[in-house]
Amino acid sequence: MTAQAEAAEHADGARRSHFREFARGGIIGLVGSGVAALGGFLLTVVVARALGPAQTGVFFTVVALFMILTEVTELGADTGLVRSTARLRALGRPGDLRRVVVAALVPVLAVGAVTGLAVFALAPWLAGLLVDAAHHDDAVFLLRVCGPVLSVSAARNVALSGTRGLGDLTAFTVQANVITPLSRPVLVIAVAALGYGAGAVMVAWSLPIGLTFVAAVVILWRLVRRAEAEPPAASAEPAPPGPEDPSAVREFWAFSGLRGVAAMLEIVVVWLGVPLVSAMVSSHDAGIYATAGRFITTGTLVLAATRLAVAPQIAGLLARGETRQAEDLNAVATGWVVAASWPLYLALAVFGPFVLTLFGQDFRGGAAAMAILACAMALVLATGNVQTVLLMGGKSSWNLLDKAVVVVVMVVLHLLLVPPFGIVGAAVAWGLSMLVDNGLAVVQVRYLMGLRLRTRTLAPVGAWALVWFGGLGVALRVLFGTGLPVFAAYVVLAGCGYGAVLWRLRHVLHADVMVGALRSRGRGGRADENEEG
Repeated sequence: MTAQAEAAEHADGARRSHFREFARGGIIGLVGSGVAALGGFLLTVVVARALGPAQTGVFFTVVALFMILTEVTELGADTGLVRSTARLRALGRPGDLRRVVVAALVPVLAVGAVTGLAVFALAPWLAGLLVDAAHHDDAVFLLRVCGPVLSVSAARNVALSGTRGLGDLTAFTVQANVITPLSRPVLVIAVAALGYGAGAVMVAWSLPIGLTFVAAVVILWRLVRRAEAEPPAASAEPAPPGPEDPSAVREFWAFSGLRGVAAMLEIVVVWLGVPLVSAMVSSHDAGIYATAGRFITTGTLVLAATRLAVAPQIAGLLARGETRQAEDLNAVATGWVVAASWPLYLALAVFGPFVLTLFGQDFRGGAAAMAILACAMALVLATGNVQTVLLMGGKSSWNLLDKAVVVVVMVVLHLLLVPPFGIVGAAVAWGLSMLVDNGLAVVQVRYLMGLRLRTRTLAPVGAWALVWFGGLGVALRVLFGTGLPVFAAYVVLAGCGYGAVLWRLRHVLHADVMVGALRSRGRGGRADENEEG
């Protein structure tokens, strides 16, 4: 009986330790995501007001191509490096880290350089595919501005992902979620104030990527050397080298190669809508749709913040076969995602007409599309980090199959819905595609991997978000409209009511762990040492 009690106490201590580590990483990620959300919002406002709907459409169409090509040239090495570095550390194999990091970065740099040169050379042809004839020359210039930066964009992201896998979320957060998103609107404001046009705006958008590339590589290399010098953890159990076991590099690319194709398809799902609207409707409508979509993708930064913290931990837990703790950790992370993101999406759905006027009256026509996108994304985020669980479990082939299905669904729906319904049809097509994507991942994680998602505990959080930010918002809009005073009253009333509810549900969200993590950080980690001692 005593042995059982000790085992239970040990398991509970390990569980809380994982929660505490996630809470610390989540705090860093959430702060960074908040800064990035602010930077993204400011950038969208500045670009929209500086360029107008048509040129904004051209700008974000080129940005969409840039993001797609960056994802393609990452070759899946970003996700692969998070998983591989976390697994190698968990299994007590730090000697393989250096070879894996080099094997990840060199091919990505080579492919990125070739792609950047190709974009520069083929800019006229690409512009003819992406935008209408009236804005062809503008698109050519923007493509040639961002082509050189494309050569290092993927390698930068891979290096930053490696820092995550090695346990340093601060380096990733500072460079990807603070320096880059905050510097962009500042630089855009500067070039706009000097009277420069869309080309200078693209320079301002691209410059932070190049500047943070070198820093990311240097930090990653230092972390590798530090990990090699660390003694193996007590819980680390090196895997026996069997004759059929692949080398660390072969294992890395076996996973990353499939993930690279899947990631390419994934970024197509996220960004393809803007070029399709531009080609099938107009650059003007594409600008409105892109602006509405920017709000939607900004909201996913909450999901990204939890993924930054939870992915390396889940990779290590699954590598050691600790599925119960992986389930617990994912459930807590999903609770945070729903609690933080649903209010934002419900507010965008209800008060879209007011929010879009911040960019100018010409953008108000995107309110219906924004409402559709917001509702779809709220449902998607209710599944939490299910895609991360799938990938950290090594199922990159399943992920690839999912993305292939989703891309087909998305293209077909856009071809059917965009010509008759414009950006509203594009929003429906994108929303349904994302729901199919996450629905497939949920089925695979729950029934093929055998991991429970434990979403029932999220029902009270989601229900009260619907009451305060959905029901109250609809009532205020019907009675008083969508002006600034109404929106301000809505934010205050809904925020206070929802905050009180979250306080009552704090145990469901393990808020005590977050508070403990904050306190222990403030004491330099002494609390953790006392608990573990």
